[in-house]
Amino acid sequence: MPTLTIDGREITVDPGTTVIQAAEELGIYIPRYCWHPGLKIAGNCRICQVEVVNPKLKFPCTIACNLMCGDGMVIETDSDEAKKARADVMEFLLINHPLDCPICDQAGECTLQEFSYEYGHDKSRFTEEKVHKSKRVQFSDQVSFDGERCILCTRCVRFCRDVVGNEELCLVERGDHEEIAVANGGGLTNPYSMNVIDLCPVGALTSSDFRFKSRVWFLEETPSACTSCARNCAVDIGTRWDKVMRLKPRENEHVNKWWMCDEGRLNYHYVNAADRLGYAYVQQGGKLVRTSVDDAVAMAHELIGKLPAEKLYGLISARLTNEEIFLAKRYLDQVAGAAGVGFLPRIGEGDDFLISADRNPNARGAGLIGVSAAKGLAADIKAGKVKGLVIFGDSFDHDEELMGALADLDFLVVMDYRLSETAKQADVILPGVTFAEKEGSITNIDGWVSKLNPALPPPAEARRNLDLLAGLLGRAGQDVPDTAEGVFRLLAETVSAFTDISYGEIFAASRQVATDAVVKAD
Repeated sequence: MPTLTIDGREITVDPGTTVIQAAEELGIYIPRYCWHPGLKIAGNCRICQVEVVNPKLKFPCTIACNLMCGDGMVIETDSDEAKKARADVMEFLLINHPLDCPICDQAGECTLQEFSYEYGHDKSRFTEEKVHKSKRVQFSDQVSFDGERCILCTRCVRFCRDVVGNEELCLVERGDHEEIAVANGGGLTNPYSMNVIDLCPVGALTSSDFRFKSRVWFLEETPSACTSCARNCAVDIGTRWDKVMRLKPRENEHVNKWWMCDEGRLNYHYVNAADRLGYAYVQQGGKLVRTSVDDAVAMAHELIGKLPAEKLYGLISARLTNEEIFLAKRYLDQVAGAAGVGFLPRIGEGDDFLISADRNPNARGAGLIGVSAAKGLAADIKAGKVKGLVIFGDSFDHDEELMGALADLDFLVVMDYRLSETAKQADVILPGVTFAEKEGSITNIDGWVSKLNPALPPPAEARRNLDLLAGLLGRAGQDVPDTAEGVFRLLAETVSAFTDISYGEIFAASRQVATDAVVKAD
């Protein structure tokens, strides 16, 4: 294990560690364009120049991304030699770069801007005409390319080749006319194509979905998790004007590394949709009539209480948080005495990378808490075994069998975030929230627990699902904590899988549930 000195600080590292990685361990940031911890080394942008004091080199500076740590090596990352070398590299990179900053979507998070200010020269010596390249090229419906802004770091090419396993992107031409292109005249079709947008350190690859929506410095970024499938990729939710503007992957070594799929990234538009439930409704004379949320909670509790328990079934969505599922099950078990409780399975296409075939983000958590997949519900309704149905956070608009069975119910209570076709049939509708408006935890397919954080307030009079569930329990005289953290503590006392997990620790999905989970008897 070599021991070296970087900026006067000694460090011992594993064999094969590069200088840029060793500096990271010391908290020393070395600028980079082509280097990325999730990609193979290319060493072509040259901005990560450092001075090698010992052993002496013919040229004192070299790139840190491709330099292996050696025993006794002495490195200076902020010396005059290193600064000059970086300034020269910056001058080279900017020779043909257009002055697009005022109209470029990357402005505000562009490392070319940042490094030019921090490491570059204060003027340009280039007086010739710049090389003109392809502009506004659609690599796909979601990825736009501007060849003049590209600095040929090849992150996008290496991602497609080495991470996704195809060669959809390549380099064409030579010299100062070289640029990125889609191979064989095709397009970016892989389900992770939008990761190249995050990888691009400049404004060459931009999101067609986010393009020209907002300057990034106006966005509020909230760390959370994707709820499109059971992988629960760590994300940042970008919001402005009380709307979700974009989702971007956030690094999490246990769950998704640095990546996420395109489907999950774009699955946020429903949060901003016009069919969001902002108010509570009850059926009167065959029409939905708006009422106060408190009155709707009281009416729902009254309806549920009038029905014999053996005729009641509760659907608890596996899209809800661990805390919401826990309170919903407590109400259905302890208060309503429901004959059955389950969740609707949602299965799609998966792969061997990140996309899970299980499209419920919290089926694992639901199972640990004691809620399993519902079976034969439509048949039980048709047979008269189920006369009252309570749905917490779900709908089955496209399930013709279940939708057709609703007419045989005495009553239907729905808590959801949108006015779905299922909700329109309900006797009482309680307005809940989406993942972007709630706090809580979810458990992914491998048992890693992630945390959701609210990026937006609930619309109009809608309330957090936890508040609605606490309201129902309160009608039965049960007081429960009014925070997600408090409910999680209650959950941890009941379900052994969560006992050793601190709520504060799950922010980065750094804890995994126990495999021998036990739900204690009430």
